[in-house]
Amino acid sequence: MALDQEYFDAIHIDVVKKKYYNAGKVEAVLEDIRQQAAALTEENRRLHDLLETGDGVMAEAEATLHDARLAAQKILDRAKQQAALLLTQAQAEAQRQQQLSTARQDLAVRQVTDCLSRVRQMQLDAIEDLDAQWRALLCGLYPVDGAPCLGESLPDTAPGAPLAFTDLSDKIDAIARELQAIGAPGKPFDPHTAEPV
Repeated sequence: MALDQEYFDAIHIDVVKKKYYNAGKVEAVLEDIRQQAAALTEENRRLHDLLETGDGVMAEAEATLHDARLAAQKILDRAKQQAALLLTQAQAEAQRQQQLSTARQDLAVRQVTDCLSRVRQMQLDAIEDLDAQWRALLCGLYPVDGAPCLGESLPDTAPGAPLAFTDLSDKIDAIARELQAIGAPGKPFDPHTAEPV
């Protein structure tokens, strides 16, 4: 039973002979009051301890939470720094790769240009060599006195005057026979159609 107003209102102690209270009953009520007061005191102490413990636990939880927040912030800051460092390194590597790629492309373009220049020069040299050999061949076959060989300047003649060449078809026939003898000895050759007979 709780110690409240109802409890105290319910106490009825019989008066013995209208003058005295029943001592046993009074003692029993007082003992009940003592027991309830002791129980309330114990409950009050227990709740007070629990409250202090709860305050301690709460303070400890707040301290732990604060430490956890600080640790999380440090980890986040370190992660941001590492991410920034990795991003900077990646950008530097990408720029280096771009420069390397550009340098390789420039080198390839220079090498191709140099190669093309050498090939062009070789072609020009070959053309000049073939031209010189052709002139020598033509001039060596049937030189005509007073007529220039290919590549030589023409003699001074009046405009419209015929050149001092003999019949050109005879020269072409002779060249065709020479070429036929070089290319396929023993086979007859038609100089007009450039076909074997």
